[in-house]
Amino acid sequence: MSSDSIFKTSWNDASEGDIAYSRPSVAALLAALFGLSTFLVHISHWFFFLGIIALVLCFVAFWNIRNSEGLLTGKVFAYIGLCAAVVALVSVSVFWPVYQHGVRQEADQFFRLWFAAVKTGDIPRAMEYRTLYPFRSRAATADEWWQTQYSDRFSHREVHRYVDDDLIRVLMALGNETYRTRITFHRTADIISAVESDTVTSIYAITFYRAELGTDETFFVRISGRRSFPRGLPEFTTAGWQIDNEMPPTFYFPEEFSR
Repeated sequence: MSSDSIFKTSWNDASEGDIAYSRPSVAALLAALFGLSTFLVHISHWFFFLGIIALVLCFVAFWNIRNSEGLLTGKVFAYIGLCAAVVALVSVSVFWPVYQHGVRQEADQFFRLWFAAVKTGDIPRAMEYRTLYPFRSRAATADEWWQTQYSDRFSHREVHRYVDDDLIRVLMALGNETYRTRITFHRTADIISAVESDTVTSIYAITFYRAELGTDETFFVRISGRRSFPRGLPEFTTAGWQIDNEMPPTFYFPEEFSR
């Protein structure tokens, strides 16, 4: 009879390969990470893709956990990612339209100030609108501003170049009351919101009366403005508007505009 007892081997003994360990689902962890990151969409709509990725990872995690026979855990992380992504996407779908509506309203008010300045021949104000408000001239009167421009030949040349622009000359001419000029908002061509600035491009219809023909005529003006915060100037806590110098105001006749 063998000296080895049949009870020598314990029932609890098992090889390492026979022991199953549960571990968190990688997809669930990534879903939580991307879901929480989706709130960056409130800074820029370009982060919208984070929410889509989070939703896909959530469903992948739920599928893997359900079919893992207990080997995968992490439903809590998947739910966190799902809830965060849904809340962020739903809130931004309400936030951005309201925000951009406010930006368009501000842009319209600013553009109308520029139109009014050009129509009345207030070239100092019209040109200053091309610069962000903290850096605009501090001249007390228009005469003082003109004296400053005449004293600098480069500034003087810039004034002539500005006034020689076809659109500027047309709008100044239409300032005459006999033309009964009307400026009406037509539509927003583009609006771009970034972290530190908003850029709006709008189309305005300019309607004036042609006495020799006895009819009204209309042409369109495309104008772009940028709202941004002054950098390096902590005393200015609000954003200001300026005419976008990279896209100066341009006019289109109806047949050109319809193309």
